[in-house]
Amino acid sequence: MDNSHNQPVIRKDKFLREQVYRKLRESILNIALEPNKRLIEEKLAAEMGTSRTPVREAIQKLEKEGLIHKLPRGGFAVNVITNEDIEEVFGIRSVLEGYAAYLATTRATDDDLRLLENIVKKQEECIDQAETDEIVRLNTEFHDILYKSAKSKKLYTIINDLRDLIYRYRILVLRYEGMASIAIQDHKDMIAQMKARNARRVEKLVRKHIVRGMGLIKKKIRQEAQKKNREE
Repeated sequence: MDNSHNQPVIRKDKFLREQVYRKLRESILNIALEPNKRLIEEKLAAEMGTSRTPVREAIQKLEKEGLIHKLPRGGFAVNVITNEDIEEVFGIRSVLEGYAAYLATTRATDDDLRLLENIVKKQEECIDQAETDEIVRLNTEFHDILYKSAKSKKLYTIINDLRDLIYRYRILVLRYEGMASIAIQDHKDMIAQMKARNARRVEKLVRKHIVRGMGLIKKKIRQEAQKKNREE
């Protein structure tokens, strides 16, 4: 009898520690574990079908990466996103991604542009079906193709090193009501200007796109802080 469908989420093999770490890290980055969320070793271990040891090791690794912090009375919690974090990440993004968009406009092939247009069409279909997770994935794919179109391996590598941080913020932005539609329109405008080979205009559009996202996340943080103060 095949019991494979009853196996735990995490396979119990030599890669166990890495699997636990990656699953926890992914849960933090995609906001499944929200900021200030307390991490309980026993509960996480039970959910993953493993012992507490690999969970504890994963938590220690995540603390070193700055994704979680130690609580005064013991235990750990997911780090809150601060204004300083936002300004730093989005400031770096605006410079790097703006430059990548500039280069992409001068170097993109017709095939590159068709790929971007196909993604936008898929995004519009997802809007109609309210598939938020798929919209986020396609949004990431759009930007990935845009940066590859710059034909600069060094620049692409640098941007890709920020990928996980960017993904976390991208989810927060696209969860705002109406923001997915605005993002799609931004993408259409970028493609139109790329076809016209207006590199400076595309660079400005990308920077505007990024700055808008930064403003929305700051607004969300303020709202959550105000809500917390009222509850206290």
